[in-house]
Amino acid sequence: MRGISEGSWLSLLKSLCSMLGSEMVKIIALPSPDDRIYDSNLLIVVRDDSNNTVDHIIDSICKAERSVGLEGLISPLIVTEDEKRIIEGFRGLEVVCE
Repeated sequence: MRGISEGSWLSLLKSLCSMLGSEMVKIIALPSPDDRIYDSNLLIVVRDDSNNTVDHIIDSICKAERSVGLEGLISPLIVTEDEKRIIEGFRGLEVVCE
């Protein structure tokens, strides 16, 4: 598991949640950063997928990863609330924050 425990993985994602604030509707995580759905280990559901929102998310991910000394760990899939089929693919997984 790329040098990070399950507890540390969830802690990292919770810190990311606090960085994203109101742009994010919810974050759904796979149990391990090595697991993948749609080549992603994290689903970030947003209200608005504008370039500014996506840039802010990517910057926040980089900061969160640097804080634990692991870069390239988070592989996000960023979708809007309208993309129900993709969100359904993450059904039953841990909702880190809403």
